[in-house]
Amino acid sequence: MKTTLIASAVLAAVGALAPGLAGANDAMYDSSVSTTTKIGGSSVTMNGTLDDNGIFAEPWVTQLYAQASECLRLAVTTTNFDSELVVAAPNGTVYRDDDSGGSLRPLVRIANAPSTGWYTVQVASFSGAPTNANFTLKYARYNLGNPNCATSTTPLSVPHGVVEPAKVAAPAGR
Repeated sequence: MKTTLIASAVLAAVGALAPGLAGANDAMYDSSVSTTTKIGGSSVTMNGTLDDNGIFAEPWVTQLYAQASECLRLAVTTTNFDSELVVAAPNGTVYRDDDSGGSLRPLVRIANAPSTGWYTVQVASFSGAPTNANFTLKYARYNLGNPNCATSTTPLSVPHGVVEPAKVAAPAGR
């Protein structure tokens, strides 16, 4: 119950504040769905900056498109601060990570995207402290069962009444 309340608060904050945040970015649409098995291959690179005013920790927020049943991989690959990544699916499912990419870098892998539409993505300081720093976010869409999402990020919350898509393992022999 506590996790659901926290996730609901995160989702509400991301959705309500995204258009007005100083670190907000325009939505990104990449029409390609890659079949590469190279980890992180075919990613779109996005550079971002957390530019906090010293009083309030403001996240960097954007929206990225994906279709239901795709593998969606989001990774912060360069940063000089302890970052976290929160991804809210169009159906309200929330994913969060802070260190799966190694060296204090977050990595969210959604093996079987729960819905088609715009996923709200937030990069912030893990501690919640105001931070002024640059980072690089890599975004890619892959075919269902792709090794890029072999170990899917467990959702922080799934809205009541929504059935989480089955986790899809990587094809055998890869």
